Amino acid sequence: MNRLHITLISFLVLAFAKAHTAQAQQDFKAKATYLSLTKIKMKNDSAMSKKAESDPMVKALMEQLKKGSQQEFELEFTRTESSYDKVQELKTPGGPSSGISFSLTTSGGVGSTIYKNIEDNTYIKQGNIMGKDFVIKDELPEYEWKLLNETKKIGKYNCFKAIYVPEIKQDEQEVTQEEATEAAESGLLNMMDDYDPTISAWYTPEIPISNGPGDFHGLPGLIIEVQENDTTILLTELVLNPDQDLKLKKPKAGKEMSQEDFNKLQKRKMDEMMERQGNGKGGFIIQSFSTGG
Repeated sequence: MNRLHITLISFLVLAFAKAHTAQAQQDFKAKATYLSLTKIKMKNDSAMSKKAESDPMVKALMEQLKKGSQQEFELEFTRTESSYDKVQELKTPGGPSSGISFSLTTSGGVGSTIYKNIEDNTYIKQGNIMGKDFVIKDELPEYEWKLLNETKKIGKYNCFKAIYVPEIKQDEQEVTQEEATEAAESGLLNMMDDYDPTISAWYTPEIPISNGPGDFHGLPGLIIEVQENDTTILLTELVLNPDQDLKLKKPKAGKEMSQEDFNKLQKRKMDEMMERQGNGKGGFIIQSFSTGG
């Protein structure tokens, strides 16, 4: 066999190997199940605690907040796209005690249905304000993660820690003395321990996908666990290359708007509700609240 034949064969083998690798990367798919647990650390000397002594509804709400809220989510993803959606409502730890049910969500969209396109740096999120649906379309937020040397094993995966401290915008800092006094005297904010904005994430390079629950992304590996103030999100199951096709759902129900416009509308509606109910300002959102028999 002459040198030309050997060179040609080597070229064909290399080209086939590259094509096979590219196809494998394109065909990659996975399903991950995450458990989100929000448990509020309550103060015993807040105005709401005193109000609970005479108001059964407030007392029931506080008891539920102390027990916490559990939700299960599924993340279906390829190397460039993903869909994150709620699987089912899980019972509040300790079982129901008052007929009140609720779910909590913090930033990061961990309580929302969200489609992400990592390649295009965009997302489509399902939003809801007081029973009205919205479709939020925007660019993915930038998480300026700081990679640390801390490691731990979560399940069978070797994980590394990263943290991110959100920048507080100027308009969020400009709180009047009157608003600050009102928030200190009443409301859900006063019920909670001091708020720490730091977000901690544990990711594994063993699955080199820059994705995770909610709109979290941007790390050199799949995010296995996230800790954000009183909410912990933990991977409980991961199936690589499942037999069934992925759904990769995109939220469609409701009026389309940007994240900024949605946040403004949400704040206005929350402020209006707080004024009507006299509950001050909250540090989190009660996403759903219902009374049952």
